[in-house]
Amino acid sequence: MKRTSGRNIFIIDLKKVLGSSTPEAFAKKSKNARMSGVWIRAGRGATPDPNLSLKDLADVRKALTDVGVELWGWHVPFCANSTAAATEAAKVLEWVDHTRLVGMVVDAERTNENPRFQGTTEEAAAYTNAVVAGLDARGCGVAFSSHDQPALHTDLPFKEFLDRIEDVCPQVYYRIADPSVRLGKSIHDYKALISASQFKSRYRPTGNITVRGDIPFPNVETCLAATTAFLGLVKTAGYLSHSFWCWDTAPNEIWKLFNQTPVWAGPSKGASMKLDEAQVKIQLIQDYVPVGNHNRPGDKLTPTSITIHNTDNDSKGANAAAHARYMKGPDAQKREVSWHFTVDDKFVYQSLPTTEIGWHSGTKAGNYSSIGIEICEHSDMKDVPAAYSRAALLAAWLAYRLNIQVPNGILQHHDWSGKNCPHILRKGGNKGWKGFIKEVQDIYDQLEPVEAALIAHNEKGHHAVKKPA
Repeated sequence: MKRTSGRNIFIIDLKKVLGSSTPEAFAKKSKNARMSGVWIRAGRGATPDPNLSLKDLADVRKALTDVGVELWGWHVPFCANSTAAATEAAKVLEWVDHTRLVGMVVDAERTNENPRFQGTTEEAAAYTNAVVAGLDARGCGVAFSSHDQPALHTDLPFKEFLDRIEDVCPQVYYRIADPSVRLGKSIHDYKALISASQFKSRYRPTGNITVRGDIPFPNVETCLAATTAFLGLVKTAGYLSHSFWCWDTAPNEIWKLFNQTPVWAGPSKGASMKLDEAQVKIQLIQDYVPVGNHNRPGDKLTPTSITIHNTDNDSKGANAAAHARYMKGPDAQKREVSWHFTVDDKFVYQSLPTTEIGWHSGTKAGNYSSIGIEICEHSDMKDVPAAYSRAALLAAWLAYRLNIQVPNGILQHHDWSGKNCPHILRKGGNKGWKGFIKEVQDIYDQLEPVEAALIAHNEKGHHAVKKPA
């Protein structure tokens, strides 16, 4: 059966969302925001939604298809009895056929605000069996959208839906800048219902981008901060798709954020790499500039970007170790020059912590926001491509760990000061800048967190500190 993928967005009222836009402009906006699917409300109970009779709907579907974005529907089942369950399932399949939807999201909730799912386990099973079988026969997809914390809604027969629908897209409706607590509660509850071996591939959360309506953020800034954090959490956890509620009530500023934030939709080329594996491959050696040296000012750095340089030193022996030694010497202090990492074909030397600024970008703005990586170019380097691949691995590893955007957060020295640096990549050497960025993106897409068991600290163990009498 077809499954959800990438980034998706719910729409309640397609006519209002379209406004005066043409279907082509709407599709382009969706594509630029890196949407894989647009999910329009198809009906509530057995009643079709006005979206399905919109005169421009066929043109919207075609425009979306032309740019590679799928049109799904979402249905709110009521299923008050077995007859209603059968009728609603039949209607869902009818609407899919008539509107040529790619799939259907089942939005089953138990709420007091308005009629929602009213049935028991019997109605849930009858409805989902018919919907899933019918959609599967048509080559269409199906997903389950519901409350984010099943433990708070024990009157809804979650098991009947989860036993039959693979993709689980709970509505994680946080309203503060940090969604981690609410998302964590959702993960906890669904892990009790989904087997551990299947959880990562099935759990595909829905984030909140609402600034109007029932679940609004207090302001646009909080919405943008929460969305950025949610996207980072989804990627770090490795969930294969995610969605957002909803286009109708989102701020205009959200589109710039979506445009600039790539979608992590699973490891590329079927590969994956744990963070600790990546660190081993980097061959990192810490050789810090001593505290107190003039070119280690010690000012705090909270990095939002990574700046790539070439060393501009083709002398024999000018490898990463030599540059690390140079940075600790008097000439580097006198010239007020320092950077964080130096890369050659064998090793990476780290000269500054990533929490401290270096003097490498030629501008205060760059120094106070960016990690500097220098790529060696000494004439006796044995394997030049390996140096650039190691630099790409380092950049991807740092970006993943420090929540730096890829590719937008990977910059050239030239972007800060106008200097022709990294000059080899800028003139097309070693596949050029585009090739380097592609390699960073490919590695970044493969990275996964290190899985570790949750342990309890033994207070009686050897780390315990006795309280004074």
